[in-house]
Amino acid sequence: MSDTTTSGVSSVLDDNDVSVSDLANHVQSLTDRIDGLEQQVTEKDKQIDEVEAKLTQKNQRIAELRMTVQQSVTRIEELAQRIKDLESEADEAKAHRKAITRKTQSCDERVDELQAREFEKGAHLLAGNVEEDRISVEGSKLECITKDDGKTYFRLPGEDDALGRGGSVAHSTADLLPLQRLARYDDEMLASVTNRKPDELAGKAWRERDDASRYSLWSKGSGEIRAYLDASDLAEWIRLKESGVSKKYSQELARRTMDAMHELSKNRLGKIKRQRSKDGLSYQETRLVLKDDVELPGEVTKENADGNPTTDGVAGE
Repeated sequence: MSDTTTSGVSSVLDDNDVSVSDLANHVQSLTDRIDGLEQQVTEKDKQIDEVEAKLTQKNQRIAELRMTVQQSVTRIEELAQRIKDLESEADEAKAHRKAITRKTQSCDERVDELQAREFEKGAHLLAGNVEEDRISVEGSKLECITKDDGKTYFRLPGEDDALGRGGSVAHSTADLLPLQRLARYDDEMLASVTNRKPDELAGKAWRERDDASRYSLWSKGSGEIRAYLDASDLAEWIRLKESGVSKKYSQELARRTMDAMHELSKNRLGKIKRQRSKDGLSYQETRLVLKDDVELPGEVTKENADGNPTTDGVAGE
């Protein structure tokens, strides 16, 4: 190339120095921009991968939940069918129970009729085998008796047992003292058959003496006294048994109850006055006593070691 040409090119480059520099800067800026975009794209790709992984997990969870729901639906259907089966079984059991009830009732009616006819023939039947209120006999009344064997029987009043089972009659309900008869009633019946509160309390108090293992109200005596009851103990017992009774009124009730027990025992229970001291004060107190030589109807006796009849701890039976 000639010097003239070289000189011309140099002249052109010199004239465009500013433009090339700007272009280089622009190219560098574009390169940096591209690098930045590539970095963003890389980060976006990573975020997309994370989102896709989470989406995959969610899809798996949804599939598991769908399977659980399907299993639950199947279980519900099985339980519904089981309920239907159980309802059917319950209906069958109910029908069976009704049939058994009808059959049992029929058998009970037959037994009641047979027992009634046996009573009319003079039979004595063990009390534990008889439902007294269901037996229909002439006069509509049965008598409760105790025989030598110590067992309780039902019979028509005054009828002797042709078979002689249980020995002779030790006593009948009619033989019992009024106090003993009252003691046989439960609390509800006792309240309905007595017109006076002292009579009701007398029956309850005598019932306490029936429990020979306890004797919480009565005290065991000694010598000629078999058992005794003090007015103060009776008053305290009344306060415990009867709600809303004051101390003063319980003492009055105790006095009236002792009078009722004396009367209802047909004077077999005696009353004595005894001197008593409490809190430095001396006063007279009424004591109700059952003497050892007093015979009470219906007491079961047994032979003692000397061969003499003695009375056990149970009265009013």
